Amino acid sequence: MIDALAHVKWLAVFVASIAHFVFGAVWFVGIVGTRYADALGIADRPPAKPGALFLVGPFACSAVTVVASAILLRALGITSYGGALGLGALVGLGYLVPMTVNIAINPLFPRPFYYALLNAPFFVVGSLMACAILVALS
Repeated sequence: MIDALAHVKWLAVFVASIAHFVFGAVWFVGIVGTRYADALGIADRPPAKPGALFLVGPFACSAVTVVASAILLRALGITSYGGALGLGALVGLGYLVPMTVNIAINPLFPRPFYYALLNAPFFVVGSLMACAILVALS
């Protein structure tokens, strides 16, 4: 794994991270919109002004996921789009979706499965997209 880290194409990681971040903005502002607040039980509150953490946090978290995917792609010797999409699906469906559901199953989430339903597709598509970009630019 350490050897795979040494061969990661960092430009590809950066591009995939930016693409994932932009997709997140489109997903959560344009597609999911007010339903997200409804899933969290805060639809009756005025929208909060997003601070720096709102922008930097999601970018940093997705960048870590993209780096992990880049390491796995290298370590597994995946160079085809089919292989990349297979890994993206495995990461999305095998790790990110269950993690999202696990986080949502919390007494503070009034509608945990609705929350998961809004978030899970973003993580799966984002993982597929990131892995495809990583292979394309490697």
